[in-house]
Amino acid sequence: MTFVIDADRNSANIAGNVLPRFNLALDHARDPFRLFAEYRTHDPVHWGLPSDPRLPGLWYLFRHADCSTLFRLSVERPDVLGATPAGLGWDFGAGAPPETQSYFTLRKSFLTAMNDPDHARVRSVIAGYFTPKRVAEFRPRLEQIVAGLFDDIEAEAAATGGFDFAALLAHKLPLIVMSELMGVPPEDRDTVLSLSDRLMQGFDVDGSFDRILVAAEGAEGFAHYLDALFAARRRGGTDDVIGAIVAAADEDRMSEPELYGTISTLLQAGQSPAMGLLGVGTLGLLQQRDRFEELAADPDRLVVPATEELLRWVSPAQAPPPRWLYADVEIGGKLLRRGEAVVALIGAANRDPEVFPDPDRIDFTRRPNPHLAFGGGIHRCLGSTLARLEGQVVLKELVTRFPTVDLRPGGGLVFQDRHIARALIHLPLQVR
Repeated sequence: MTFVIDADRNSANIAGNVLPRFNLALDHARDPFRLFAEYRTHDPVHWGLPSDPRLPGLWYLFRHADCSTLFRLSVERPDVLGATPAGLGWDFGAGAPPETQSYFTLRKSFLTAMNDPDHARVRSVIAGYFTPKRVAEFRPRLEQIVAGLFDDIEAEAAATGGFDFAALLAHKLPLIVMSELMGVPPEDRDTVLSLSDRLMQGFDVDGSFDRILVAAEGAEGFAHYLDALFAARRRGGTDDVIGAIVAAADEDRMSEPELYGTISTLLQAGQSPAMGLLGVGTLGLLQQRDRFEELAADPDRLVVPATEELLRWVSPAQAPPPRWLYADVEIGGKLLRRGEAVVALIGAANRDPEVFPDPDRIDFTRRPNPHLAFGGGIHRCLGSTLARLEGQVVLKELVTRFPTVDLRPGGGLVFQDRHIARALIHLPLQVR
């Protein structure tokens, strides 16, 4: 059964809008925040344009309070909210072209597409590898990796007077880190990055199936790659995430589809938060130069609050996947109906002046700082502790080694072509 919403209900939802229908497929990377502010002020619970061509629309939440309500529902009212339309008797891949079905088949087994108790069961298999204690134990290795990357950056700066911070560090480090933790051989990293980039297109649907067709290619490629990787693990186990998940599948604690879906999710989702934080966060510090100099003057004291504030300011994941309503619910004074899907716009929530005074300014002294950069509810980002540590280590190294670095005149910034994430591919800097 495919997605069906009564035409009269769709018309009524549209009639309730104050502003023109919001489109998620905008240039989020550069500056979505002025548009977010307009909707947050005048139309905060809004029936906007669908990213998925099978849907008549999506509810978009722009306020911090409403996004927080949605996240709490996943914990407090699992009968109301779900990660897929399965709870409505609808098939996730229904109505999509046959060429896309490999993507929908894999995505059904993503952690982000699971409800409890399946979500809790699968998450418990891997959660131990991302605890604060386990991540802290990884810190010396992380510092070694970061130091090596900065050695390369220093050599580039000495030769040319500058360097591309995104290409040489922000884009590379998260892949190296996740590959080591997961157990991906170094020689396979470029393959995994290419497959991840394709698979992530499925989260950036823009009103057609074009990006899902690319994601389907990524799904098929991941399945082929993982076949060989799993065979190697089964010949000899290792103490890494992939080894643990393969062992869980062999012990019937996970199904075979969950095995493929979980590892695919971790490999592609484990890169985005840190990539956006490091690249766009550094851009923000250099644009608000006084904050960069403040951090450089006392990195030991400020690097933790600076990382937390940059997570808020950047919002690397602008929006998590839509959540489906299994029952009617009121959010922000509007009635959202069974069968409709809703998106929490984290990027808008994290600039809500009701929660964060002067929200466009980077401020290391914000206390408390209840940002939603890692989402919330049962699907809160599993790698949040790791992303924070990557930010802290890199920012300290950057301001220590390059206290006078600045943006290279003439631009050259290149953002990823994403709708729900903010990350830089190129960030040219110069050493003064």
